[in-house]
Amino acid sequence: MIESFLLTQLDLSLDKRHFARDLVLNNNYSCDKLISLIKQTSGKQQHRLLCFCDTLIRTHLSYFQDHFQFFIDFSTDEKHETSKRSLTNMYMVMLKNANDALSVEQKEQLTTICFTWLLDDSLVATKSNCISCLDLLSKENQWIADELHAIIEQIYPDMPVSFQSRAKKIMERKG
Repeated sequence: MIESFLLTQLDLSLDKRHFARDLVLNNNYSCDKLISLIKQTSGKQQHRLLCFCDTLIRTHLSYFQDHFQFFIDFSTDEKHETSKRSLTNMYMVMLKNANDALSVEQKEQLTTICFTWLLDDSLVATKSNCISCLDLLSKENQWIADELHAIIEQIYPDMPVSFQSRAKKIMERKG
């Protein structure tokens, strides 16, 4: 029943994602099963499942605690903007609320992913999330802050207001 809903009825609406969250949690549907389902899908189904994970991690981080690496590795060849946005949202939650649970290697991987997506042709929502993730990562590594600020200064004038707003807050903390 749970998998049927996740595969056939889940969409990007908050109502469906919240219903799925309750369904998964109330029926003790394991994160291992959810990850297995993500691996079995592709296209829209996979994007919707990642968006659902983005919603679930915001209120139930511990559900994913032992599976951060899967979501980091998932980024390796990801090109779809909906999935990239969902993944970077998840990374922000991990970095804000479970930073100590992430290894040095995982943080290095996140740094590489975020710089790559910031500098490639990602859409503004992904780029905005990337600068937020990099800002969080820079608290432990000054070189990240230095590189991030240089990139922001370079691309700031050409970016939409939504990006500029987030970038401005990051740059103000620099000074």
